[in-house]
Amino acid sequence: MPVDPQIEAMLAAAPPWPGVRNMDLATLRQAVRDSSVMLPPPPDAPVAAVEDRTIDGPGGPLGLRLYTPEGSAPFPVVIYCHGGGYVVGDLDTQDMIARALCAWSGAIVVSVDYRRAPEHPFPAAPDDTFAALQWVAGHAAEFGGDPARLAVAGDSAGGNLVAAAALRARDQGGPALRAQVNLYGSCNYPSEQTASAREFAAGPLLQQDDIAWFYEQYLPDPAVQQHDPQASPFRAASHANLPPTFVGTAECDPSRDDAEAFAAKLAGAGVPVTAKRYPGMVHGFASWVGFLPGARAVLQDAATFLKQHLEN
Repeated sequence: MPVDPQIEAMLAAAPPWPGVRNMDLATLRQAVRDSSVMLPPPPDAPVAAVEDRTIDGPGGPLGLRLYTPEGSAPFPVVIYCHGGGYVVGDLDTQDMIARALCAWSGAIVVSVDYRRAPEHPFPAAPDDTFAALQWVAGHAAEFGGDPARLAVAGDSAGGNLVAAAALRARDQGGPALRAQVNLYGSCNYPSEQTASAREFAAGPLLQQDDIAWFYEQYLPDPAVQQHDPQASPFRAASHANLPPTFVGTAECDPSRDDAEAFAAKLAGAGVPVTAKRYPGMVHGFASWVGFLPGARAVLQDAATFLKQHLEN
């Protein structure tokens, strides 16, 4: 199937994308932020409260944003990590995703402002993600959450980070997770050229060279660190006993096959997996939830999955 006509029209109207390698870091971050914060949340995703907090993280103060749904506490809690190649993005750039997941799942969403590369390379981001999970497990009752009903969710690089956190939680005896959601996170270092990587090497939107550049910023020693399950959750020695997992992929995405291989790896290890490919979609499409039907579909599917697994 070709790229969704609505996406094709948007991309045709936008200036040509030079690729991340051809932009300086400050300009790249600002461009991503400017294009993201103008995107609306869905009109039918009300939240009762939004609060920013700071906790003690592994590398200093760690920012969190708490989205509380309408209704009566205690609520289940979803720890969420934004995408951005470990380099760009922040609590604001995927605010619309967090709001949709909060409103439609009925869970408190705790968005993590993890440290970004290249200033803070691997393993800073997965360390911050797991620290946020641990903090939520220990403090959920203080903000109306139920520590017995925890899940993790993320998009793109954030999907990789929460998959790494789920592995660490399993291996360290907790916190216990009821579910995880991965929206088009590859969960694997791109050392092999998959069919989707070849087909969509030049995009649309995300290019294969963009992925390579992001990993150059993120991993100081890629020859060694690409095999670390905290960098490539796909490469863990075992995927047994991980929480039920939802994986949503975009058809027109160079990282599609890696994300789907991760879903298959979990299913092969006995993990209950719901995997769905969204036709005509491109990498990052969930951020367009305010107006794109495919984006709305993936987040409604993810929220329904969370709700099912976080019920009492």
